Amino acid sequence: MKLRNTSLQVTRPAFAFRAIAAATILALLPTASFATTFFVSTTGSDSNSGTSSSPFKSLTKAQSVASSGDTVSIRGGTYSSFTIAGSDANYNFVHNITKSGITYAAFTGETPIFNFSSITTAKRVAGFHIASGVTGVTFRGFIVTGVPVGSQKQSECFRIEGAAAFDRVTCHDNAANGFYFTTNSSGSCTNCDSYNNIGTTSASIGNTDGFGAHSHGVTFSFCRSWHNSDDGYDCISSTSANTFDHCWAYNMTAGGDSNGFKVGGYGSGSVPSTVPVHTVKFCLSANNNAHGFYANHQPGKSATWTNNTAYNNAGGNFDMLERVSPTDATDIAGTREVMHNNLAYLGTAIKDSNLSAANESNNSWTKSVTVSSGDFQSTDATQMDNGRHSDGTLPTITFMHLVSGSDLSGLGCF
Repeated sequence: MKLRNTSLQVTRPAFAFRAIAAATILALLPTASFATTFFVSTTGSDSNSGTSSSPFKSLTKAQSVASSGDTVSIRGGTYSSFTIAGSDANYNFVHNITKSGITYAAFTGETPIFNFSSITTAKRVAGFHIASGVTGVTFRGFIVTGVPVGSQKQSECFRIEGAAAFDRVTCHDNAANGFYFTTNSSGSCTNCDSYNNIGTTSASIGNTDGFGAHSHGVTFSFCRSWHNSDDGYDCISSTSANTFDHCWAYNMTAGGDSNGFKVGGYGSGSVPSTVPVHTVKFCLSANNNAHGFYANHQPGKSATWTNNTAYNNAGGNFDMLERVSPTDATDIAGTREVMHNNLAYLGTAIKDSNLSAANESNNSWTKSVTVSSGDFQSTDATQMDNGRHSDGTLPTITFMHLVSGSDLSGLGCF
């Protein structure tokens, strides 16, 4: 007799299968993430919990507990008591930003002021250092002042080595660069001002710009730079293209290079294998001791220059000086720049230029027109440092705006 094998089968209840299916679906869903807002106040304490009713004292403490996606809300008032958060061989970093994805923003309706005048200058000073590799950090709505330089070659309000965005941030009355993008940095500045930043020695005077973009590409939009001791905007030694859009430069007269927009060039530094081409559009440059817009010995095409206005710049309103190539540093009048719809008044309109008609058309100096004060609603350049609107946008001015019926219509930034 042949025996047949039998096996015991266990049937799971239907509700068990439904539970397993539900658990599987939940496991596949993304985990919910909730952003947190931490608060900082001049009257706070780093022993507090960081809530609105129990705020921290310092941004350094807030960063230590914050994570990507969080916001640090900064109450109004003047912050002037700091400890050094980090350093390297050359710099003391008062705030050392080492975490990505955090927003540091002024509390709604209030203006925080960071005054760094008490910081030692045993080394160069960076009020804020955004470390290499950091991404997605945002700074919004506050003021930086008093950053010292001492006998150092330069200091910086913001030393950016990672990626950062700035919105309605002002740097003024420092002995330091305002916004300094360097090393592996990138990012943007929107509705930012940098003014009265003046070095204290011949070395630091010549190294103190309003805005500096010296790395992987920065976009400047609706920004202003005035009365800084070197240049308004400087992008020497950039490895990627920078954009200047609706930006103003005014009154660089404090002893340094004194250009409004220095766009290009590498000095004695190494030139990248692909020389970047920058964009300068709808910008205004006035009353600077050197050039209004300057190609700065670029070993190739420096920029596309479109709808810019230059007024009374002592070294020439537009200077398109280039070099022959990355391997030949001989200076030549620019042959590769692209210039359309630009406007110049008072002083030399353009110099160091040998551009073809295709590259240089419909500018005030290439058209059969005469430019005079009667073409403008105002020639009062002091309007350029008027206060911004409450939403941070550029002030409404009449300087260099064309009058109705001018034959310069379509030229310039207004």
